[in-house]
Amino acid sequence: MPTQASQSRRPLPRLAPTAGLALLIAAGALSGCTRFHASDPALLEPSGAVVPSAAVAPRALHIFEGSTGRSLGWADVMAAASWADAVFIGERHDDPIAHRLQLALFEDLAAGYPGTALALEHLERHEQGLVDGYLRGEVALDRFIDDTKSRDWAGKDTWLPFFQPLVDAAREAGSPVVAANAPRELVRRARSEGFDALAALPEPERGQFDIPIEGGGLFDRSWDERWSAYQARFDEIMSTEEDRADPAVRARLDDVFRSQSTWDATMGASMARALADGAPKVVLCAGCFHVERDGGTVLQFEARAPRARILTVTVVDRSSDRLAAEDKGLADIVVYGAPVARAKPAQPAEPAQPAEHAQPAEPAATEASDAAAPAVADEAGSSAPNAVRENR
Repeated sequence: MPTQASQSRRPLPRLAPTAGLALLIAAGALSGCTRFHASDPALLEPSGAVVPSAAVAPRALHIFEGSTGRSLGWADVMAAASWADAVFIGERHDDPIAHRLQLALFEDLAAGYPGTALALEHLERHEQGLVDGYLRGEVALDRFIDDTKSRDWAGKDTWLPFFQPLVDAAREAGSPVVAANAPRELVRRARSEGFDALAALPEPERGQFDIPIEGGGLFDRSWDERWSAYQARFDEIMSTEEDRADPAVRARLDDVFRSQSTWDATMGASMARALADGAPKVVLCAGCFHVERDGGTVLQFEARAPRARILTVTVVDRSSDRLAAEDKGLADIVVYGAPVARAKPAQPAEPAQPAEHAQPAEPAATEASDAAAPAVADEAGSSAPNAVRENR
């Protein structure tokens, strides 16, 4: 179900392709955390964008406003991205169309706003030196890929076609690339030892992650409610209602969620710091669970940058010429691509089972928690939470 915040959102603005900068200036007077701005609050009619008969390129996919189902064109997408301070693009990691759309959106935004930062879930903070060295031309491509253990990040030989084009586009544009995620070893320690143990770590370890902000009535009660809804979605994916009645399973779920929320907090904080360091905009590419329906990374960013303008985009790995009912409220902008052929797992995973797991031989249909075996996606292509790949 859409969150309270997504249900109350107004439609995206109906703008010409050149209106993005004017909108950004006009929106400067806004205060408080804002998701997007409508130049005409009463605008409810379709945008008039031509919906392509086939999804043939990332700028000509079937694109819809997530709250209303209005059809959108690429100019509408870029107008909204021009307005936003932070753009979150959700992906199914093994979906090639999602990565092509991320590249197109980042390239266009960086061309209009030089210095736009690219933040990647797929790189960890302790790898920032390698990233910067590659951007300066001091680190060779193969060394960059191998030293970050990225070559098979979303399946065998997936880094070069899926993720490296984003890094190279940023290098070409002179944009910073932010290694946004927490090191996997520290994420495991969040699960097994708790946040107090992490907070007691000395520098430089303490600078490699952020502890999630949780509760406290931030801004108003809606933030707390949205964070609770995010954890509830996590629980539903990782377990059954019957399992959750077992105190031992409940405890394991809470342990695993500490890992999940450490990813969210670290990525959200990495984005907030990029803006604070002077980037005009920041674009995060991350797994869809972190982004969709006010995902944890969006909320953790919002907690740290409450006045920032946020745009969420998600790419669904199936075809549709209209917004499906189950996808309403999924993100501010919902993009449909094409089905991804995936090998189905032989057996369902036990819920929230604290065991290490290896990278699947074929790209997984879902993301899976660090402490749990991969969850099984439904036919609609929904995904479970983020995976720290053992070969990363």
